[in-house]
Amino acid sequence: MICWRMKSDRHLNYFLSGQKEEKQKKRAFLILLIIMAIYYGYRLFALTPWYDELYTYYCFISKGPLYAAIHWPLPNNHVGYSVLSAFFDFFGNPYIGLRGVSYLCALANMILLYKAVGKYLKGWLPFCTVVLYISMNLVNQMAVQGRGYTLGITCYLTAWLCMISICEKETAGKKVYVTYIAALILGLYAVSSNVYWVAPLCMAGGFFLLAGGIREGKRENCNFFKTQNGRKLIKLVASSLIAAFGTVVLYAVIWMSIGSNLLVKDAASIYYGMGHVKMILKAPFAAINRGMAYMLDTPYIQSEERAGFAARLKDWLVDLSGYYYGSLEMVVVFIQLAGILFLICQIIRKSRQKKQENMLLYLFLLLGIALVPVILLIQCKRPYYRVFTYGGVLLAVLLGALADSLFKGISRISDGKFQKGAMTVFVLLTVAFGVKCLGFSGYNMQYGMREHEIADAFAHGDMQKWENYCVTDCNQEYLLYFLYGIRCENREIEGADVVLLDKRMTDPEFNEMVWEFYLYYDMIPWDYIEGNMTKTYENENYVLYTVNS
Repeated sequence: MICWRMKSDRHLNYFLSGQKEEKQKKRAFLILLIIMAIYYGYRLFALTPWYDELYTYYCFISKGPLYAAIHWPLPNNHVGYSVLSAFFDFFGNPYIGLRGVSYLCALANMILLYKAVGKYLKGWLPFCTVVLYISMNLVNQMAVQGRGYTLGITCYLTAWLCMISICEKETAGKKVYVTYIAALILGLYAVSSNVYWVAPLCMAGGFFLLAGGIREGKRENCNFFKTQNGRKLIKLVASSLIAAFGTVVLYAVIWMSIGSNLLVKDAASIYYGMGHVKMILKAPFAAINRGMAYMLDTPYIQSEERAGFAARLKDWLVDLSGYYYGSLEMVVVFIQLAGILFLICQIIRKSRQKKQENMLLYLFLLLGIALVPVILLIQCKRPYYRVFTYGGVLLAVLLGALADSLFKGISRISDGKFQKGAMTVFVLLTVAFGVKCLGFSGYNMQYGMREHEIADAFAHGDMQKWENYCVTDCNQEYLLYFLYGIRCENREIEGADVVLLDKRMTDPEFNEMVWEFYLYYDMIPWDYIEGNMTKTYENENYVLYTVNS
């Protein structure tokens, strides 16, 4: 009786201690989430928008959801993000309109990542994975920018969670498939280059179910498509195809809008001079074909010469690694290469076991990391580094998976004696590393110093009291509207009450082409400025003139 009570007490204490640790982990994550909500909130309002954000706001977000959904004059417009942000712009604050969606997505990504990793890694590793993720420079820089990259990661993590339910649960409800389809569509609609994560994700689920269905068919001696995994694979493929079709439909609306606009303005077209609506109703497919051709003829990321591309791609991948943890690029490269070998070994080992623990996780990581360089090698393209902000998810989860394997090895060798101590040290080191990264000055610099200096000059010019404005470059034009709600396309200095000049414009010997400039030195009426205006404010790169009172 006494022995039974002692044994029961031990089980009860273990259960209670487990509950206590679980509460500690949740409390720690909640504190982290609150801290990052404050940090991201500060960055949302404190950092002056840079050109890409300003262009997106001026040309799309500020003109409403419908306009944003059907206009796409440049391939780098993140259509889905602009549409959602246009609804946020109804709140009346341009910062919330531009960055509100990204802010909410940045916090949602922490929750989604914590939940997804928690399905595979136990203890404090999900918490550590989130800390490692938010500590990355590229992730931090894109977190609250008014662009679609953070929204794309939200779609990525949502689709991954759906994939886990589809592949690893006995049955997944219709809501899971609908959410999966919606996540893929919105991900591609937000940023078309998100195809770089969509393809590996779908392939990971497909390979997992294919392998599972083959084993199941052999074990039960039945047709592959009659197995549970076979039926799941059919549903997954069907869902992915529906998502692809839905994405094409959304982009077809844009192609139709672009195509009709081009055809009615083309003197050589039989639709020249026709109204847009009439043209679309009369020949919708002609408009779609013209819009699609325009998009394909003006890609945002150009293909490169194949000769020597492999070497350039290798250098690009090393540089990309540096965008995650700064000067630790070679460490990141080593971790990724070691991680690929680790994942291949784990997949081979697990494929021989009856219980294939974490197999989907390993496929998700391996294809996500290793497939992209292969695609880029085929395409001969080196996209902008920010396109691969989502790679922060893969790197953080890989680090968590490697740590999990290490702690399991320590537990086996030491019979569990040092596992708790090792985990505590790892958590403390991870938090210290995260604090150091987020506190690094390079992480908290302005996105664009010239845009920040323009805003600074405007702040000293009492802009809202003037009636006649002049803009001398596109950044001024966009910032004037973003900060003060003033749309100005006037580029004539004569008659203006306030003029801001880039100092390069004031140098008669400066003759370089600057794509942002509307005016150069010989185009500026210096006699008018000297006779009618006063230099009001000057910073490192700009001079502000206001009319004499």
